[in-house]
Amino acid sequence: MICDKIEDFARELPPMQPVAGLDLGTETIGVAVSDGFRRVATPLETIRRKKFTADAEKLLAILEHRNIA
Repeated sequence: MICDKIEDFARELPPMQPVAGLDLGTETIGVAVSDGFRRVATPLETIRRKKFTADAEKLLAILEHRNIA
């Protein structure tokens, strides 16, 4: 989903589901996940970048496993 304002983005998210934050580097991707209330984020995993498809599959697996909004 693409929103012009952060308030619109927040309104579109399902309630009580965590969100993920990504730190995209040239060699790694850092993944952090919030709690269900979206008040605290905790580092979760660092992915060694390989190819786009492999990186995307790894990220999608994390999102699905953790029920990320």
